[in-house]
Amino acid sequence: MVDSHSRVRSGGPVVAAGPPVVPQELSRISLIAVTVTVLAEVLRAAFPAFGHFTESGGAVIATLVILLSGLAGVLAPAVRAVTGPRGLLVAGVGGLLLVRLAMQALSPALWLAFAGTVFGMLAVTALYEAARGLSGTGFAVAATAGLTADTALRLAFGTWDPPSRPGVAAWAVTVLVVAGGVAALVGWLRTPPVEAPVIGWRDALGAAALGPFLALQILVLSSPAFASSSGGLPLAVAGAVVLAGQALSLAFLSSGLAVAAVPGGVCVFGGTILGVGAAAVTGRYGLTGAVAIAVVVIGQVLSAWLLAVASRVPLRRGGYRGRPAERGGPAPDVSVPDTGGRAWRIDLGAALGGLGILVVILPYQLHYTHPLPLPNKVLPGLAGIALGLLSTIAAARGGPLPARSAIRALGAGAAALVLVAVPVIYAVTAPSVTGAASLPGTFRLVSYNVHDAVGGGRLDPEAVARAIEAQHADVVALQEVGRGRPMSGTADVASWLARRLKMRLVWGPAADHQYGNAVLTRLRVKATGTGRLPVGAGPQAPGYVWARIDAGGGRTADVWSVELQQGADRTESRLAEIVKLLQLWSGAPRTVIAGDMGAGPGSPELNRLSAQSGLRSPIDSPPPTTTGGGRVDWIFGSDDLGFDNGAVDSSRRASDHYPVAATVRVVG
Repeated sequence: MVDSHSRVRSGGPVVAAGPPVVPQELSRISLIAVTVTVLAEVLRAAFPAFGHFTESGGAVIATLVILLSGLAGVLAPAVRAVTGPRGLLVAGVGGLLLVRLAMQALSPALWLAFAGTVFGMLAVTALYEAARGLSGTGFAVAATAGLTADTALRLAFGTWDPPSRPGVAAWAVTVLVVAGGVAALVGWLRTPPVEAPVIGWRDALGAAALGPFLALQILVLSSPAFASSSGGLPLAVAGAVVLAGQALSLAFLSSGLAVAAVPGGVCVFGGTILGVGAAAVTGRYGLTGAVAIAVVVIGQVLSAWLLAVASRVPLRRGGYRGRPAERGGPAPDVSVPDTGGRAWRIDLGAALGGLGILVVILPYQLHYTHPLPLPNKVLPGLAGIALGLLSTIAAARGGPLPARSAIRALGAGAAALVLVAVPVIYAVTAPSVTGAASLPGTFRLVSYNVHDAVGGGRLDPEAVARAIEAQHADVVALQEVGRGRPMSGTADVASWLARRLKMRLVWGPAADHQYGNAVLTRLRVKATGTGRLPVGAGPQAPGYVWARIDAGGGRTADVWSVELQQGADRTESRLAEIVKLLQLWSGAPRTVIAGDMGAGPGSPELNRLSAQSGLRSPIDSPPPTTTGGGRVDWIFGSDDLGFDNGAVDSSRRASDHYPVAATVRVVG
């Protein structure tokens, strides 16, 4: 990073300061930070469209097509050859900013998702051109600062990103971010060029580190929804934890301690710890609670440090003379220029990293419908290990290092901690929750498979909220709810809906801790429970959650939300799940079991669930409950409950299912 102090280090003893490594304009740092912010937004906005594409276009083929678009970074050398290095930056970053603006104007669509991916991959390669001459620390500081700003923006919108939502506030943020990116790009174009060094393939591979770094950040480390769902924290608290981890990373990087020359084995060890930690908290049986929070915070520091180390060599400016001597070779021949050569190798190294973002995230998501040969938690684990291996390449290499500065570390950390005000404001402005039924002993219940709040490839939890409001619900049983998974743009859909509807959230993980069932209610909650059902033929692990709600008048009712295995060939699996579900229920009084049962009228599953258990449905022969004509969403209740006004609201298209509603009377 550019050093404004009186001394610089070059991996060895402190020496007198010479000319700055690069001009000290803020434009380089700000350009990297804004680009990372926009890249994260655009990729998250693309994931719901990609998810819909894989569902409708054949999962494996669609995923391969998406990954093919992730190879756009390999075009960078050709763009560089035609337009020059500055043209590469304009094409990559400028194109990404235009896509970001188009997403806000047109709402994310499949073609915009592909366009964002293509320009995003070009932007990844262009970032190394923008940062050339900075230390690895400077690059990592800028990237982490961009993610910190992105986290604060997400929390301000409840994790539903501005590119996917309408409104003046979303547009205001879009204009500010895009204008900031354009200003930073123009400022960078006005700076003197910095020559690229002659660089070999091994050293150029360090540029690939940005890929696994961003994949881990998007999926786990910089996701407030992940920290909330896996850490068991309210969203605002989880967001503050993520911001604190980012502040700690910035303080560590800015201290100058981050990239002192270290043995390569230390980087491998650090990457292994990062990978094992990421794998341990993801997937079906990921660790939760304090362990998940520790991984988020420590993982922030480890990943930022490894990125700083890995980026040192690809970012060297032409003319740097430390490399041969540090390898134990002869002193460099200063008569031979070390400039202008093989920057395209750095482009390809960065392109490999950009593809790595999708290689980690897309199969991780696809695993839940088309299982991989290994658990999907292996993918974030490998991303951490890859980051460690890539940093090993540059661990003992030369490159400019900033002088150590406690003041600078405190300043960077404190600046990031200021953004903790965002989740604090988010928490204190939370609406109050009504605590009593309007008519004692009676409540309106809605069961709704929300499909991650994605309809037609577009994330829109507001449409889901309006569908629920139209039924005047007191209690809502939700299925297929995302809390940080890529299909929902890593938004915390459950927390967003609870806040929007002024209800309490009771969460029940299923496929993993980022995907499951929920009960929302504005009534008082007396007790809760959650668990998983037998996996059977799979592919997803089904689950359930229940809440004992105070229906008023001294009466309570247990409301269960459940989703069974999907697919016409999964009858035996569903029957086994129903047997387990009925055992868990054990005939308790005043119980409603609602959800997506994966089976229609007259099926063996419904016969087992109703005729043989005493549970009954308020709608004996319901109309279709899915956009495809299926009748798979049901409400069942024990015989001490009465039901009125059962309905399926087929006018609502916020999901691929319709909300099913009934008024419940506690009569026993």
